[in-house]
Amino acid sequence: MAGTGEDGRFWGWGGIVTALAGVGVFVAAGPLWPFEEADLGDNAAMVARLDDTTMWWAFATQLAFTVAAFGAVVFGAGLKRRLERQCPAGSLVPMTAFIGMLLTGVMSLAGCGMGTEAFHQIRMRAESDPDTLMSSLGQLGTYGWLWTGLLLTAAALVVAAFRQGAVGRWIGVVSVVFGLLLAVTQVTPFQYMALMVGVPYLLILGAAFAFGRRVPA
Repeated sequence: MAGTGEDGRFWGWGGIVTALAGVGVFVAAGPLWPFEEADLGDNAAMVARLDDTTMWWAFATQLAFTVAAFGAVVFGAGLKRRLERQCPAGSLVPMTAFIGMLLTGVMSLAGCGMGTEAFHQIRMRAESDPDTLMSSLGQLGTYGWLWTGLLLTAAALVVAAFRQGAVGRWIGVVSVVFGLLLAVTQVTPFQYMALMVGVPYLLILGAAFAFGRRVPA
């Protein structure tokens, strides 16, 4: 995955792929909630609005979360290697950046599992308990979206940029902005919005490392 004699760019595409998969989650999640305001509080009425098309949108979230999970780990591994080459020996920055991406991948895998469960419950909606089915959809729209592990990656890149000179200062500025937005999702009851913040952040980071200047190996 690395270029010969220099830091390869393949891993940077992992961030781009993860971001695009996050967009896929946005697109697939919309049709999972075809409900009217009058349906709220009546799970049976909400389930009655689901159909086979909704089932396949649940399957689409499973696929998107799977792609996001693997993309996040590839990007995290490459970012760790890049930072290890640029940061002082013994710095915690490379591992912290990787762990943030790893947590993002883990939460995406959790979303993948919830997409599978929602798929089968919608497929068997006539036999499923409405309360359980709607609970599954609610969890699908929450846990897999918790990309707050990126807060660790953002913090690591801030240190790498302003304290250790391991990445461009503009990456540090971007990481400060998105890190603060990610922090806001954690101090409010809207943690699932971390995915909405994470998508543009990873798109920027992925493009920066995929197309930016190479670093000698």
